[in-house]
Amino acid sequence: MEYSNNKELKGNVSERMSFFEFLYVFVLIIYAGRANNFVESGSFLDNPVGASLLIVLSGILAIRWNIKFNKQYYLLIFGVLIYFMAVTIKYGEIRPTIFLSHFFLFSIVYITIKSLKVLLFITFEKALYYLAIIGLFFWGIQIVLGGDTLFSYFNKIPSLDTFSYVSGNGLNAIIYSIQPASMSIQYDFSPPRNCGFAWEPGAFAVYLCLAIYINLFLVTDEKGRKVRFWILLFALLSTQSTTGYSILLVILFFYFLNKNVSILILLSPILVVLLVFLFSLPFMGDKIADVYRQVAEVEPIIERSVIYGSSYAPGRFASFVIAFRDFLDNPILGLASVNEQSWTYKAGASIGSISGIGNLLAQYGLIGFLFFIIFATGSSVMFAKIHNYKGKTLLFLIILLISVSYSILFLPIVMSFWIYKLFNPSD
Repeated sequence: MEYSNNKELKGNVSERMSFFEFLYVFVLIIYAGRANNFVESGSFLDNPVGASLLIVLSGILAIRWNIKFNKQYYLLIFGVLIYFMAVTIKYGEIRPTIFLSHFFLFSIVYITIKSLKVLLFITFEKALYYLAIIGLFFWGIQIVLGGDTLFSYFNKIPSLDTFSYVSGNGLNAIIYSIQPASMSIQYDFSPPRNCGFAWEPGAFAVYLCLAIYINLFLVTDEKGRKVRFWILLFALLSTQSTTGYSILLVILFFYFLNKNVSILILLSPILVVLLVFLFSLPFMGDKIADVYRQVAEVEPIIERSVIYGSSYAPGRFASFVIAFRDFLDNPILGLASVNEQSWTYKAGASIGSISGIGNLLAQYGLIGFLFFIIFATGSSVMFAKIHNYKGKTLLFLIILLISVSYSILFLPIVMSFWIYKLFNPSD
């Protein structure tokens, strides 16, 4: 489909857009932020409202748009059922939650894609623009007040400390999260990092990167696009995230490639200097050094967890090493959420892996990994064709870089990017 036809599609669908659709996408984004107990707890028993809200809202969306389920959806659900039966046979116990959780997840994503199509991403970009403004506003206040002054104000809100799920004992007020100053001091960050609406600055950064990708490649004719780009960029810079900066460089490379190859060649020395400068910043060096240190301390981390009964969430590469061992033990089907079969659990340790690609391999084995690779690359190629830009692997590279650092591949809003081709092959 050519881009002009896609503009016509956006025009036709936008006639049916309303406040509910924008609210629905906004809720998906807030859930992806994983910054409080309401959105993070997926247990129906512990949090029935939070666990069922997306199911209810997607059901309303399906009714509003008169969504019909196609053969791709039914084949996928059948595949999930087969996988569930195989896991049941392998581990010798029936866990219906494995099937139900995936059934609801794929149903939510299917309804989201079939209803909103490309307008899902346009709305995502605009919502991140507003959240970026809010984030920069509070971040600016935090800098002006200095230290933990703003944090102390947040801390006065009743029950916010028990409601929040922000790293480093931070606090979340739905649309903005703040960490104590000590989280910046330990890495010599100056000024403090901007968490935005997410559970940590790096997570906010990757969502901003997705919005910047949309801004530069999907909504090139939108009014106010340039203003939104600069706001998104400034917000991304304020996160001081190695993952975010790395993804940004990939996006800019393909952006200049599409503008003019000669421009890219002309700017290549500047990009190299910029790359060297970014990774020579004190906080970048500290984080990279910390990554290598944690990989070397995998075994001591496990031992400390066993001896002291403490829970640990190692760094991204240490998490990958830990998760990859589970993959080697269960290479075909993976653990399939039967976490009692994890080698760390059997050792008596309590470890939370944050590696997205590592957890994908550990939880779903080769079956899940191939499923992800096939449809992530397919969707990446499809988006390049729909929006007529060079770089068929761009979206795939963005999702892959995200998965190296964060285990968010199976959040509905993120999944909508990489599984798009499966549910909307007619595009």
